[in-house]
Amino acid sequence: MGSQSWQVQVCAGGIGSGFLVTDRHVMTCAHVVDGAERAQVRFAQHPDLGALEATVIAGGHWPRADQARGDVAVLELDRPVSVTPARFAAVDAAYTHPVTKLTAYGFPRGYDEGILGEFRSTSDQLIAGEWLQLEAWTGHGQPLEQGFSGAAVVREDTGEVVGMVTARYPAGGGGRMLPSRALVRHWPGAAGLVPVPGHAPEAVARLRDLVEGCADDCAPEAAYRSVMEPLTPLPPLPPAGGFLSLWDVAWFLLTEVSPVPGTSPWADLAAFLADRAQDLAVRRALYTWAGDHLKGTAPQKPKPRPVEDSDVKWSPVLVEIERSGADHDAYLVSIYAIRDGRAQLVATNTLARRYVQEYVRERLDHAFRQIDRSGDELIAFALPGDWLGEPVDEWHTSADDPTPLGCSSPVVVMDVGRRRQSRLQFKLEKVWQTLDRRAGTAWHRVECGSLEDPAKLTVRLRGQHTAVGYGSPPDTDQARSLLQAGLNAAVPVIVWPRSVCTCRRDGGPTAEHFCAGTRFLDSLEERLASLPPADLPRHVRELRSEAYMAEESEPHWAAGLTLVWEDPRCFPEANIYPQSPVS
Repeated sequence: MGSQSWQVQVCAGGIGSGFLVTDRHVMTCAHVVDGAERAQVRFAQHPDLGALEATVIAGGHWPRADQARGDVAVLELDRPVSVTPARFAAVDAAYTHPVTKLTAYGFPRGYDEGILGEFRSTSDQLIAGEWLQLEAWTGHGQPLEQGFSGAAVVREDTGEVVGMVTARYPAGGGGRMLPSRALVRHWPGAAGLVPVPGHAPEAVARLRDLVEGCADDCAPEAAYRSVMEPLTPLPPLPPAGGFLSLWDVAWFLLTEVSPVPGTSPWADLAAFLADRAQDLAVRRALYTWAGDHLKGTAPQKPKPRPVEDSDVKWSPVLVEIERSGADHDAYLVSIYAIRDGRAQLVATNTLARRYVQEYVRERLDHAFRQIDRSGDELIAFALPGDWLGEPVDEWHTSADDPTPLGCSSPVVVMDVGRRRQSRLQFKLEKVWQTLDRRAGTAWHRVECGSLEDPAKLTVRLRGQHTAVGYGSPPDTDQARSLLQAGLNAAVPVIVWPRSVCTCRRDGGPTAEHFCAGTRFLDSLEERLASLPPADLPRHVRELRSEAYMAEESEPHWAAGLTLVWEDPRCFPEANIYPQSPVS
């Protein structure tokens, strides 16, 4: 290993060591700076550079105490230097098992040119959650003493920095070091300098910049809980002393958390913060970062959808809305991008009903960035039972596009309660195995104003493997019970009009007033019976566009058409929050 020209002596409140980490930044201990605002730096291997002036930009007001954490200071040179900075080892590089010789370059009294010491760390057990113990490599070698504080701890075999000396023990020649992952906790500027396996340095640095732009938007502990609790029942404990900042949460997720296979908690954090960012540019950039660094967040591995009997391939966006215990008008809204059989969380928040439409509209575009481009778009709303009549297909496509959402994309709804029942999900999958083999869609009709017993309708529908068309909306107790009968029977496709038929009000159809519900069901069979069930969302979008553009004096029969379409193979169950996330 050749000489390391980035080692420096630091003269400020005290005298210690340090090391160049960029062409203008030097890292050392805060107790070496000892409250000073300015310092002098001398390069041990470049005496010709002389004493260089620097400003203390971090760690200048560190509390002097034996157990005080974060003994890190950073100096900014008044001008850049043409010296190659130190190179850090990967954050998970092993140097305790097997034991690796470590070196540190210090400036004890009487050694103005510096002296090299040899050490080892025999355990990766952190002391008080912060430090690692250093021991002398041999019993007669150079011990740690005053003047070594701030020295880089270097692997002799690779020349890579693994930490920084922060303290010496009165006896034994050893002391303490801050490992490199702790250095980045206390000085976020080192993000991108310490390699993180699986993440490009520039991506880590970009995440740091974006997260620091959200410093006032969320408490660190709340962000950590909201990200980790849906992924695992026992998330890793935060570092000793708690999180220092939102960046500390991000760094912890990147370096300390072993994610459940198929999950990306760092991407979930970016999406979580984007959802709360006040700065629009930061919000968009965080959503982009999340989409670029995900692996999917649902541990479940549902069976892939069979494609041999159908050429339909959907790339779904799932919007789940369910009641929150926070308030009688509070709803937990979660938006997922479905890709490779996994549900990737894009955004989530707890909102009053009047804010839900705007919230969803603003975030659908971010979900579209993450879906599989080889499939066809599909937007699915999983709604509470009393929301099934909500005209989500008529919501505006975006803030700049007033086109009905159901004319822009295939839009379907599902009952969120049914999605939570494993028994019914199992039955739905079985039904689809039969429907996949059919070229068309058989329809069971429930006529306008039907007085059929709901329980008997459930029994009748089981095993028929048909779609169900209702001639009237679920706006009465009887109509709602009949709709629930279809849901309980695991019917995967259910359709009804949102408009109320006048014949119910007038006592039944007459020669002058033909039943609109009957017309609806007749038209439904005429237009959709020859189509495979898997392809219905696409054709319903075409019907909605046709109805929207119609200029007849009477409303188009498909105006206000609601389509319940649920194939569990397209919508893997996302993780359920054990409690509502902090808003």
